[in-house]
Amino acid sequence: MKEWIEISIPNLKGNEYSYLKECIETNFVSSIGPFINKFEEAVSQEIGLSIKNSVATSSGTTAIQLGLLSIGVKRNDLVIVPAYTFIATPNAVSHVGAKPWILDIEYEHLTIDAFKLKNELKENTFKKNGFSFHKETNQRIACMIPVYIFGCPPDIDSLKEISKEFNIPILLDAACGIGSKYKKQKLGQTDLPGIISFNGNKTITTGAGGIFFSSNKNNVEKVRHLSTTAKSSNKYDHDEIGFNYRMSNIQAALGLAQVEQLEKIINSKRIIHKNYLKQLTKSNKFNLIIDPPWGESAHWLNVIILNNFGGKNLDDLIIKLKNSKIRANYFWKPLHLQTPYKDSLKANLNLLNDIQNKILVLPSSSNLKKIYQNKIIEVVNSFFKN
Repeated sequence: MKEWIEISIPNLKGNEYSYLKECIETNFVSSIGPFINKFEEAVSQEIGLSIKNSVATSSGTTAIQLGLLSIGVKRNDLVIVPAYTFIATPNAVSHVGAKPWILDIEYEHLTIDAFKLKNELKENTFKKNGFSFHKETNQRIACMIPVYIFGCPPDIDSLKEISKEFNIPILLDAACGIGSKYKKQKLGQTDLPGIISFNGNKTITTGAGGIFFSSNKNNVEKVRHLSTTAKSSNKYDHDEIGFNYRMSNIQAALGLAQVEQLEKIINSKRIIHKNYLKQLTKSNKFNLIIDPPWGESAHWLNVIILNNFGGKNLDDLIIKLKNSKIRANYFWKPLHLQTPYKDSLKANLNLLNDIQNKILVLPSSSNLKKIYQNKIIEVVNSFFKN
């Protein structure tokens, strides 16, 4: 095998070149141009919303930051985040001056554990003036951010019940969740605000960028206003401190071409997942993360989790894969072990301390050829047989 098999690379086989060429020919290469509106409208429609219900941003991280501001998160508030997520999630919380409250996950699909979350809130919060506050710190709990881990939806209905009981708004971090479904509902049909990332390694890409979506038009307009430096007139009046967080027309052009292929790309990813599921040898040494009972994953990445009693070392598997030119590496470190958040408010997360040594993402690009899928499966199966 001459070329490396990468973990997740873009599938650029549509109108990308044609649309980018149009941007250059018309000089619309910055934060103004027709492709921005077209991209926002296309994404809105794909996730089940009306065409005016999303705002394209410079990244998924900035989309979270603006989303938090749009629902009223303020400095020194607490925001609930799961312990297992990319560090961008709590970073966005920190950018608005709030603090993350790091809570536990369920260990089958790695999404935030609604049962444990409810118990934490019952034991550690009190209500005042219609809001929930943390007993120890007296901070208002202003939001929770469930994460679509590897494209897998969290248990949204259970989280909605908690949200209602404790009056804590929800903002979905669906950075890698486009194409997923919760009880047959698309992202936008959950009636919750959220964000999507279009980084270069995501299911579809704008190179770099994100989107905020919501069925609440006030939230959408707030994010749109803040993302464009809070400009309030054509005389350069600005009515509050805003941000230069808009997506460029070039990025949106690339993204529109990608959205046009979304259904095909998601179908390819599901076929790849089914092939892994079918051909990876059933073993008590590892599990492949599968669709949860409440929905369908977008299968951004396929993930295996080593079991404690399996007696296998992730280092050895990574080396074996790399020797076959299959890209493999460690993935996220839990938030409570990250230097910026080691002193954050958190639940008992001792069970997560070694999770980084158990999780391996498998190559999952939508254009991954069957011959390469089978090669990966062969290497993994041979490792666990020994």
